[in-house]
Amino acid sequence: MAQRMAQAAKLLIGVWIAGVAVAMFLVVPQYEGLGNAGRIIMMHVPTAWVSVLAFSISALFSGLYLWRGQPKHDDYALASAESGFLFTVLATVTGAIFSQVVWGVYWNWDPRQTSIFILLLIYAAMFALRSSIEDVARRRQLSAVYSLFAFVTMPFLIFVAPRISDSTLHPNCAFLQGSKCEGVELGVGRLGLLGDRKVELVGLDRVGDVVTAKVEVTEPGMSSVTALSPTYDTANHKILERPNFPGLRFRLVVEDVNLATNSVRLNIEAPGTGLIDNGRTLFTFLASIVGFTALFFWMLNVRATLLNVEWALARREGSRV
Repeated sequence: MAQRMAQAAKLLIGVWIAGVAVAMFLVVPQYEGLGNAGRIIMMHVPTAWVSVLAFSISALFSGLYLWRGQPKHDDYALASAESGFLFTVLATVTGAIFSQVVWGVYWNWDPRQTSIFILLLIYAAMFALRSSIEDVARRRQLSAVYSLFAFVTMPFLIFVAPRISDSTLHPNCAFLQGSKCEGVELGVGRLGLLGDRKVELVGLDRVGDVVTAKVEVTEPGMSSVTALSPTYDTANHKILERPNFPGLRFRLVVEDVNLATNSVRLNIEAPGTGLIDNGRTLFTFLASIVGFTALFFWMLNVRATLLNVEWALARREGSRV
């Protein structure tokens, strides 16, 4: 009976995730200005969520092992850490693909990419530690302690470190509706950074209530300089012209104008909004989270069972010797 339920669960999860993959292209509408690139969020965000869940569960079972000393808790801790590592790799790869499509580069060592890379190294070191210790009891104990210390770093690396400085390749504030970018306030002749692009306000033109900001945008590595001219209606406090950053699908906007100081607030804006407001998109997004979460728990149980069988066979072979 249990085996039949396991087979049914495996089939259901497979069909569910396949359905999500189909819905990504046939149900979810294109994100304005990004086209099919926006669909990858249906994979990127859920895999990142499962990574956090997996590392948390690994720490939980590591604590249980240190408390009760039961081998099955170590099996689940290891299986969860391995799954978390895999889903973190998937989140990193899908994020890099999205970054290349939107920002023109796969990897630029921005704060979020760097912190995720460090997190992967931390857990890879744990796997190396386990493989280097032959004594089973000592291996499990040290691994459990290491797992708890690794878990302490996870919230900082995932949630805190990327927000310490402006992320250059992870457009949280530009991509999600309702989120806010601080932007940069510049006077004429002043320089600033928007993402990894240097911006300089070289002049302001005013015709009636419409102010045009003359902005020079310098590409990373000083490769090229492009002149952009976003406009703003001071009477109605309304953004008008939104020129695209060179080679990108994100736009440069003037959010506010201070005529007394001849300064403007420049910011990045996504080419479209309302991605999650669309009912079909929201349903597919939630279905993706449910599907990947279920996949994780299935992988966790299968891997933990295999580790338990492996340990039982090793004990049997040891007793024969």
